[in-house]
Amino acid sequence: MICKRNFVMLGCLLLMLLAQGAFAQGAKQYSVNSVIVQVEGGACLGQDHSRAQTEKLAMTEAKRLAAERVRTEVSSKTEVLDGKLVEDLVKAYAKATVRILEEVEKGWKQSDGSGGFVDSCYHVKIKAEVVPARVAMPAPVVQAALADPKAPLTVELWTGKDTYRVGDAMKFYFRANKPFYARAVYKDVDGNLIEVTPYGRPRYYQGGVTYEIPGQNDRFSLVITPPLGRETLTLYGSTQPLGSYTGKKTGDFYVVNPNKNLGMTTRGLAVVHGSTSVGRPADAEFAETSVAVKVQ
Repeated sequence: MICKRNFVMLGCLLLMLLAQGAFAQGAKQYSVNSVIVQVEGGACLGQDHSRAQTEKLAMTEAKRLAAERVRTEVSSKTEVLDGKLVEDLVKAYAKATVRILEEVEKGWKQSDGSGGFVDSCYHVKIKAEVVPARVAMPAPVVQAALADPKAPLTVELWTGKDTYRVGDAMKFYFRANKPFYARAVYKDVDGNLIEVTPYGRPRYYQGGVTYEIPGQNDRFSLVITPPLGRETLTLYGSTQPLGSYTGKKTGDFYVVNPNKNLGMTTRGLAVVHGSTSVGRPADAEFAETSVAVKVQ
């Protein structure tokens, strides 16, 4: 049972929570979005390329296909949305970067000889994250995305108050434009990482619904106590189940082991669940956003 810092079990301290409307709402933070896909690429040795060059060409081809697939799907899904939203999204994904998360398969094999000769070819299958360019989205465009499940996964996160004082109970709120999985991790001033979404039950949320942390069924409160400093809540969301991380269950909390690359860890399980009509792994739309706790 954790009875210190900002995480106080109801068994340790009973609080009278004031109505949400009594305080000014904290500034909303919107997610940085991306799409995680699994693609294959290949290249053949030929007469002009070394083995190293051929391997590089195969990887380049896979990354190109990943970016192209996401750009095409985003364009097709948003063709009936507000014109400005489509324009900004297409612009952002046209300049996307591709980050390799995992090399699922790779290796050399002989071509089938359909071109009149047999050649040595290199094949790769990768899980890649396609990250759109940071194009500043006007508030009306972001609100349009939040209101339409056909847009890429978009999440907003905010605090119940703009500023807190010692002894105040914190509330966080979040919502997205479509059903999604989420993990929320709180980082306190001492660097402790505590998952504040329910660890013992499914973390799957409906689109268009506002959720709160702590929720009505949670058996803890989040309270501002010394020492004071910068603390943040980060929410990771995905349309596919999120990757897991190691830690230890303590009372109603899950204390995450120190992890400098927690964002990448949460991307670990995405894309391997589900399938599309053509039998390939389902793409995973990913969103990440953080909000700081302001203390006076």
